[in-house]
Amino acid sequence: MPKLTGVGAATSVGAATVTLRAYYSSYHLWAAKHFAQLADGIEAAHSGGPRFDIEHRTLITSSVLSSVAFLDAAVNELFQDAADGHESYIAPLSSAAREALAAFWEIAEERRLATLDKYQMGLVVTGHRRMEKGKQPFQDAALLVRVRNELVHYHPQSLKSDEPEDLAKKLRSKFPLNRLMEQTGNPFFPDKCLGSGCALWGVQSSATFADAFFGTLGLQPNYQRVSF
Repeated sequence: MPKLTGVGAATSVGAATVTLRAYYSSYHLWAAKHFAQLADGIEAAHSGGPRFDIEHRTLITSSVLSSVAFLDAAVNELFQDAADGHESYIAPLSSAAREALAAFWEIAEERRLATLDKYQMGLVVTGHRRMEKGKQPFQDAALLVRVRNELVHYHPQSLKSDEPEDLAKKLRSKFPLNRLMEQTGNPFFPDKCLGSGCALWGVQSSATFADAFFGTLGLQPNYQRVSF
């Protein structure tokens, strides 16, 4: 298993005290990639007829959850660094931008804003235009969050194999379907959707979205500096 290094910022205080500021976005992104790769290995080794594999399903679910957790942690870290005056990664921002992020964070923490809304407001308060919701990379990030929500707030329902599903319409062309469920009459979600293609797409979509956001701000956050 590859080692994850460089996930915090250390600061020396006085002669003997060292504080470490952990950035958990890096752990979440690593986990999302790792789970997706393990699931892909299961699919690659599969032969014969379709089958349900609880380990495979768990890996896919964990990857999707970790991809969205990465998105939330990454933007929270930005706001918290600004609120705490910790400039290790946000020093390139103007003092006005850092103050605006910190002021907004006092309000946002209490209101529990949705993850992608925090990204949009991060752009607005620093003087940038919001991402367009109907275009990439916002579109795929929003779809990923929706898949996560379907899993976290799952309600079982009886579906016919040919029944059109709104989520299926949006996702079918995004990634290869679950190879363990090829040539079955199972509904798209969850059986055909939740394969390594979905998980790897989720990893890429979350990283692309975060990269675009931090690129607009002119920042290189912790997750971009670690060794995966």
